[in-house]
Order: sequence, then C-alpha cells, then structure tokens
Amino acid sequence: YLVEMFWPDGVFYTKGPDLTEEQQLDLKRNSKKILEKMFPDQLKTVLGKHTDEGLDMLHEMLQNRVVLKSMAYMIMDLVWAEIFPELNDFVTGVKSLEKES
Repeated sequence: YLVEMFWPDGVFYTKGPDLTEEQQLDLKRNSKKILEKMFPDQLKTVLGKHTDEGLDMLHEMLQNRVVLKSMAYMIMDLVWAEIFPELNDFVTGVKSLEKES
C-alpha cells in the first residue's frame, strides 16, 4: 500500500504542466495578499510607512529558489536537532567554533 501511495505506477515524481503567464501572475498576486493578511496591523503601525516596501521585499525573497532551499535546510537542521539532541553540536557546528577560539 505505501509503495503504491508514494510511487503510483512505479513513478515517484512527474512534473505537472507549466503554468501560463496569467496563472503565474494570479499566483503571485494571491501569495502577496496572503502575506499582507498574515502581517499584523499593529506591527504595520509600529513600523510606519515603509511597511509595504518591506513586505514587497520579503515577498520577492520568498520567490527565490536559493533562499527557499536555505530556509528549508535550516528548518530541517532544527528538526533534526530537536529529534536527536545528541546531534546538536554536529548540526550547529558549536564545537568546531569553540576550537577556533
């Protein structure tokens, strides 16, 4: 059952159809709206008038594959360190940093 669930017909991954320009723009607009909704109004008030520019910059950063991969790797490191605390020094590199000092 698991093999068929993860590898239907013996194929692990197949690429879906490419998005049209209109679909890409809709996806970009929707993701930006969701990001703006997630940002609390109180924080917008504290940060002032440049909040929209900052959100635009954050949105553009989240569109970058390298940034997303880095974030995913960092999250995976944190999960591994939480599951296996004995690997914490290995994952964070604390011991090697202490040796250099």
